[in-house]
Amino acid sequence: MNRIFIVCFISIATINFSVAQDISDRKLEAQYKAERLTKIMQMESQKTANQDWYDVKHYDLEMTIDVTGKQILGTVTILSEVVGQAISQMDVNLLSSMTVDGVKMNNTNATFQHRNDIISITLDKAYQPGEMFRVSIAYHGRPEQSGFGAFGFDTHNGQPMIWSLSEPFGARNWWPCKDYPSDKADSADIRVTVPKNLIVASNGNLRSEIEQGGLKTYWWHESYPIVTYLISVAIHPYFVYSDYYHYSATDSMEVRFYVYSDQVNLVRAPYAKVVDMIKIYADIYGEYPFIREKYGHAQFEGGANMEHQTLSSMVSRNETTIAHELSHQWWGDYITCENFHEIWLNEGFAVYSEALYLERYYGKDEFWQEVESNKYFGGGTIYVYDLSSISSIFNYDRTYRKASWILHMLRHVVGDENFFKILKDYYNESHLSYGTATTDDFRAVCERVSGINLEKYFYQWLYEEYFPTYTYAWSAKQNGSNYDIQLQIDQMQQNHTFWMPIDVSITTAAGDTTIVVWDSLQTQKFNLTVASEPLRVELDKYNWILKQVQEPLVAPTFDAGILLVNGVSWDTYGTEIRNAYQNMAFWGSYAISFWDCFSIPMGGYPATLPSPLGHGKVPADILGKFSTIIWVGNNYDGDL
Repeated sequence: MNRIFIVCFISIATINFSVAQDISDRKLEAQYKAERLTKIMQMESQKTANQDWYDVKHYDLEMTIDVTGKQILGTVTILSEVVGQAISQMDVNLLSSMTVDGVKMNNTNATFQHRNDIISITLDKAYQPGEMFRVSIAYHGRPEQSGFGAFGFDTHNGQPMIWSLSEPFGARNWWPCKDYPSDKADSADIRVTVPKNLIVASNGNLRSEIEQGGLKTYWWHESYPIVTYLISVAIHPYFVYSDYYHYSATDSMEVRFYVYSDQVNLVRAPYAKVVDMIKIYADIYGEYPFIREKYGHAQFEGGANMEHQTLSSMVSRNETTIAHELSHQWWGDYITCENFHEIWLNEGFAVYSEALYLERYYGKDEFWQEVESNKYFGGGTIYVYDLSSISSIFNYDRTYRKASWILHMLRHVVGDENFFKILKDYYNESHLSYGTATTDDFRAVCERVSGINLEKYFYQWLYEEYFPTYTYAWSAKQNGSNYDIQLQIDQMQQNHTFWMPIDVSITTAAGDTTIVVWDSLQTQKFNLTVASEPLRVELDKYNWILKQVQEPLVAPTFDAGILLVNGVSWDTYGTEIRNAYQNMAFWGSYAISFWDCFSIPMGGYPATLPSPLGHGKVPADILGKFSTIIWVGNNYDGDL
């Protein structure tokens, strides 16, 4: 008699559930940064040969903020050293919508031209490699507020709220600088004068507050190297309070919060976890890299959270978002991606840092839930080949989610001990400290620690698309007191054959065992031996690989009737999904068995559902028992 195996997939979209889909803070951040890239490619192409011939040592920003006129009046002094070849000209970035009032060298006026968003300054002589020179640029204007607005004049609760968010090339929107991440200044001073009722929060340590008449000048000093897009200001009549990170028995660092006065009670609880987060990351990676200064938050209206050095600008108070921005102090601020082709070194590290924080603070379940939520099975590469593709640089799915899986999978490839040593060694790599890095720099540390050639690993996940799709078949034969297993693994994807270690989990009557095989061919056979009769074989049971597996149906019976599988989150769909199950919308009067891919919902199951056979992934041997599968699913935020 012929058996019929029927699968009926019911998408939530087809039953018209009205679901308000909350977009995560990370997705908002990615979208916001992508939207701000309308002028990036022009700016990137404007880097002149001259800008490769000098190295900025120090920026001194002096600005007066005209709150009513929404203007900046400022002077920026730049100390530089000549590198490469002699120069008699200096090119500096500043949008042409701003006005340059004059340029001085050694208290003497210098000639300059300001066009096409570049100030070309004639130096007072030809400077040779190794020589230092200093220029001062006086300017004023209203920073652009449309398109690529990197400096905003807003309000909160009726009070002025003035902010900056310059990543990636927005610093030139509000102050003259060499606006490329490959050149970090060794230090910076930020002096900002505002009406005396306002408070200025910025990078580094606060050196002084000087009040004169109705104005107050705040002097912040950043003593560590810093890229231009991380120099920031947040200005508002804040409520300010502090916590302290005790990094030794006798020393502590201030953790300072600049908070809207009407939101103090809302942020205290999540902000109270920041010190614990610093301790966790310091233990995993190495000491907080700006320990002589501070860490903190400044609430602002910039549209997305931003990891400004020593003081993150915050819109959200979500716990994992706070952890994400804090982790950028290590990965993005302390070590910065050298170019935006490899922005994953900033964002992928920060996303996986969220999972590592959850693992240390809450445990493995929260860690795995976070990792699973970042799976991405779509196309496109993590490495940004084409910088003219605006959506690719800060692509949420690739730059953030899939990039975090590079680290997750690497952890299993090299082993936990090596993985965490890699992170600490990367942090301690002398030529990268407070500098910039490429993937090759990171890979070199990985290979040195693990002893594994990881060229194939990084190539396939960074420069190729998609993921491996495995199918497999196995058989077993008794061999004396042992059992020999013949296992064949096939890779079904069309674009690239992946090189990965795969955990083969074998269930036997005597217990479970795991054997690791290195799979690198489209079809590959392995001979394995176990001490007891094998009952089930599974590939990558614990999801260390971003992959899909088509499990074999070993001797299916198809004789158990109908299986109803819930593949949608109870929390996401709330009363709508509960009502559908209560009303037996999917199976009517037929008898069913039930499997839930998610945990038991709060309040238990609707009375019409039988007790679930199990939770999580549905094993192939369970599927093989049923003649009909009704699978309720979707493709949204963790649904199956």
